[in-house]
Amino acid sequence: MAIRVARSLQEVDAPHWNALVGDGAPFLRHEFLLALEQSGCATPETGWDAHHLLQHDARGALIGAMPLYLKPHSWGEFVFDFAWAEAYQRAGLRYYPRLVSAVPFTPATGPRLLAQDANAAVTHRSLIEAARDLARELPVSSLHVLFPSASQR
Repeated sequence: MAIRVARSLQEVDAPHWNALVGDGAPFLRHEFLLALEQSGCATPETGWDAHHLLQHDARGALIGAMPLYLKPHSWGEFVFDFAWAEAYQRAGLRYYPRLVSAVPFTPATGPRLLAQDANAAVTHRSLIEAARDLARELPVSSLHVLFPSASQR
């Protein structure tokens, strides 16, 4: 199964993404996230640089996804970790940038690992490993998952 990084939701077919989201998570719907991009709210210039993970099966069908952003600051996350950033700085370390799985400007709990197939648990593990690999590949201090559903904590 192949995993790739989408730098915009424009690269993803809306019905396929929304099929992974399912019901009950309106802020993860393709239309909502794409509107944040197209309005200029969630763009690299505002500190929300999309690095969404997409997992495809051998036939090329989208079977998993993880909304993911490269963040040079903590604004718009509703998680105030400025003390962590200061502690890193005092220790001579770099806290930013970070990879963050979240919905921009939306402190709503919901899934961050998206999959609807019979092997969702396997897909989730693949996405987590891909996120870790991406965190090692990019110059980031850490990987954060904000406001995950209870079942994905």
